[in-house]
Amino acid sequence: MRTNKIDNSFEVEAAQRALDTVMKLGAQACRITMNFGIQNSFSALDGNLENLQNANDRNLYIQIISNERYGAYSTNRLNKEELELFIKQAMATNAYLTPDSARALPPKELCWHGEDDDLDQYDPYILEMDPQRKKEIAFEVMEEIYGKNKKIVSVNTEYGDMLEYQYMIDSQGFEGDMLQSNFTVSAECSVKGRGKARSESWWYESALHYKDLNFQGCGVKALERALAKLNPKEIEGGKMNMIVDNSSASRLVSPIFQALNGSNIQQRNSFLLNKKGEKVFSEKMTLLDNPHWKGMSGSRYFDGDGLATKPMDIIRNGVVDTYYINTYSANKMECDPTVESASVPYFSLDEFAPEHRNLTYKDMIKIMGKGVLVTGFNGGNCNGLTGDFSYGIEGFYFENGEILFPVREMNITGNIVSLWNNLALVGNDARTCSRWLIPSLAFENVDFTGI
Repeated sequence: MRTNKIDNSFEVEAAQRALDTVMKLGAQACRITMNFGIQNSFSALDGNLENLQNANDRNLYIQIISNERYGAYSTNRLNKEELELFIKQAMATNAYLTPDSARALPPKELCWHGEDDDLDQYDPYILEMDPQRKKEIAFEVMEEIYGKNKKIVSVNTEYGDMLEYQYMIDSQGFEGDMLQSNFTVSAECSVKGRGKARSESWWYESALHYKDLNFQGCGVKALERALAKLNPKEIEGGKMNMIVDNSSASRLVSPIFQALNGSNIQQRNSFLLNKKGEKVFSEKMTLLDNPHWKGMSGSRYFDGDGLATKPMDIIRNGVVDTYYINTYSANKMECDPTVESASVPYFSLDEFAPEHRNLTYKDMIKIMGKGVLVTGFNGGNCNGLTGDFSYGIEGFYFENGEILFPVREMNITGNIVSLWNNLALVGNDARTCSRWLIPSLAFENVDFTGI
């Protein structure tokens, strides 16, 4: 596949020339990945332009397999003579590496090939937009709140955009490319409370297409979140209901994807080892992956190995259905590869009653009645082998369906498997500006402790 949306002739020619050179020098196999990107940003601090940035970058990534020895090399020196010299030096270096028979290109029949529908990830306006307008947006978000509240200490806002193009070929005949734009605005502010107390918060909006960038209100949202955190109280620990809003819920999904990762499975460093096909989590939990979802930033037709992606069940009614296994890990485990990682994971709501299929965290507060709404995590970790976790949290105590006050100095502890077996509700409010479509989530019987 070759895009006709931008001039990619330089990238295609450089990649093909590199592949030809590597193979002529005696490599058994080779993959070439050519990356091109443009980034722009305008940031304002307390009413003044603080920083502006423009960066254009090209990078050629070469993966060489020769005599069962694998090496990966990258360069941005792309004229013909320098590239040929670089490849000769890379081939000479490869000869010193330790052989590894698991290093190979994926089975050709599992790779993506042919043409598919446009995934609607590129907006040509990114190359036409007036830089003056980009600066104006950063200041418009600033003006929403700067000087509007006596408690404000500092305000920082930023507009940014990015274009990413990738072209990949290998010695088996694979050829594919991806093109994506992105527009983002963000706001951060700090406010003062009693005495020397301070709180700070943020908000951002992001979209693949400029027309979908809802930047109005971004600064107001950041200020509201900061003010709401002022003057927190300590509460007693114990088992309580927990709701995690859609800005933070992915933190509790991430350990599951790490445990499903083929490298961790192969190294026996996963709490989901040998769990494929078994019911591990709550029947309410159905997590799916749709890599061909149009207009989503994580969508793709192939992964970093060139393996074709497809819609799949990750977890269905609590049963582990797939592992994410790249070619190298698959060869180590003597099994077929799947794909290297999730593309656009999302939750099914079919497992819930109709009246519970369109919830936000605000709706969940009324349903759950009493507990803690988590709006952020402050450090902590999850043990990949056991699933045991401890996370610092920030958020709000709620009772009788109403938020009463912010809480401070609290941790949640437990085990990821047990946590997800206590899943109570799944929201329908995932932020589409994220690669993972993870909505607000509600859990029962979560252990809260003071710091």
